[in-house]
Amino acid sequence: MRFLLLNSPIFRVATDENESYLSPFGLAYIATNLDKDGVETELLDCVKKRLSVDDILRYVNREKPDFLGINVFTQNYHIVQSIIENIEINCCCFIGGQVVKYIYQELLSWNAKNQVNIIIGEGELLVPAIVKGRCKETPIICKENKYVYKVDKKSIYYQSDISNSTLNRKFIQDEIVNNHYGEKEAAIITSRGCCFDCAFCGGARSLNKDIAIRIRSEESVAEEIEEIVKIYPSVQSIRILDDLFLRDRHSIDMAYNIFSKFPKLKWRGMAHVLTLKSQLSEMNKLHDSNCRELFIGIESGSEIVRKRINKLGVPDDVIRVATAILSADIDLKGYFIYGFPQETEEDYIKTYDLARRIKEISDKTAGKFRTSVFQFRPYHGTQLYNEIIENGGIIHEGRINREISKFKGRTQFNCHLGNYSTTSDEILNEYIIKTQEI
Repeated sequence: MRFLLLNSPIFRVATDENESYLSPFGLAYIATNLDKDGVETELLDCVKKRLSVDDILRYVNREKPDFLGINVFTQNYHIVQSIIENIEINCCCFIGGQVVKYIYQELLSWNAKNQVNIIIGEGELLVPAIVKGRCKETPIICKENKYVYKVDKKSIYYQSDISNSTLNRKFIQDEIVNNHYGEKEAAIITSRGCCFDCAFCGGARSLNKDIAIRIRSEESVAEEIEEIVKIYPSVQSIRILDDLFLRDRHSIDMAYNIFSKFPKLKWRGMAHVLTLKSQLSEMNKLHDSNCRELFIGIESGSEIVRKRINKLGVPDDVIRVATAILSADIDLKGYFIYGFPQETEEDYIKTYDLARRIKEISDKTAGKFRTSVFQFRPYHGTQLYNEIIENGGIIHEGRINREISKFKGRTQFNCHLGNYSTTSDEILNEYIIKTQEI
């Protein structure tokens, strides 16, 4: 049996953009478990390989796998549909991804000639069970050649403890990248789930009550880093991809304990303003653990917008936390989003002023500040997506905003689904560009 896993493409046509992309860890965990079960498995990263839909179809039809798995996102829904509907060979297909729990009814209408298994939730244990013919759970929906399965806390294929969820790194192709500092860097995941409820995020807690927030043990994370160092002796940095690696005081202690065992490694990770607001005295501890850079989702400097998107904390909290981070000689990357529904130019100005204030602080500290700026995208199932639909709005098919693609390495982030603010595209683009230039 041969299983081909596809990390679905962002663009319909092939691109020559020379950009770094994060590896598809979710698919790699599935590949690891298939491999353990004796299934010959290949993970083809269509994003890193910059493959078009036609390229992918030619590859699938030539290689003739028995099973095909692919992830789907709001912004590439129609691209994945084209792939599934135009496969010429006979094979059993699997579709998964965070968005599936909100669009599975639509997937049932796809014109696929092959059997399609639609997976809601984590598929790393369920997919091998289906492939090997030993699945002990019945689909929640059966419609013609399509079957919908759900993995939640009630499922026997749900992992309540992820500390023993191993990853075979052979499935992460070209995983060592040169980071922002020119250092060789590998990435890891240390937890699943988020405790916050941002209105624009598919990982919001209110949307994922059927699963628990799970955190790997300190020993488990340290063992994975040790494995990375053995496989890649030249690695210099570790990036933690969790939405919120630093959640509380305990997680700060955990980070210190882990990275104190690897004094030659730097590390970078995510944090939340409210988490660090109560732990400002711990910034030097993070610095001593070789924390090189923290990423924080700031999103907006407008209190009106922040309340509308359920972003906890006020702009003054952002300033206090940013000052503490930068003063501890830790760099800070702030994520900003423009173009939320009903957002005005006055809101834009407040966001830009907040970013500019942090930059002025960084000019006087050892730590440095940089920005990463996005145009708002409504994702299926999120509070803002539903509000747009309820108000008669239209969610457009994903396309590139060429006006804001002037920065190297950012084309992948400039896919948008329409402008939902009160301003023109020109004004929206202006603030995205000048904030990115900070």
